Amino acid sequence: MRFPKHSIDYEINMEALHEMETFVPMTQPERIALRRWVKNGHDIETNPWNYYDEDAYPLNYLRAYRLEHGYSSGPWDYWKGPEDQWYWDREKRCFSPEDEL
Repeated sequence: MRFPKHSIDYEINMEALHEMETFVPMTQPERIALRRWVKNGHDIETNPWNYYDEDAYPLNYLRAYRLEHGYSSGPWDYWKGPEDQWYWDREKRCFSPEDEL
């Protein structure tokens, strides 16, 4: 979904972008791509690749970007343990627990 500039939805989405930039570690290319996506009016909680999580909800743009470019985790996930890791299923284009693969 694209929000028209100067709409309340666009402004709320811009606030979400600023919050994500403040609290989520990301590389410069990720930051540039995320800003471009949001400033073009797209919802930060959607992605152009139609990637979904294990509950069939769309991945936010940053998580989908990381998957699209070949990495789903990194130093920003240091707090997660291996039992919390879901595995990316390329065929289904979603996360699945290890026992379903």
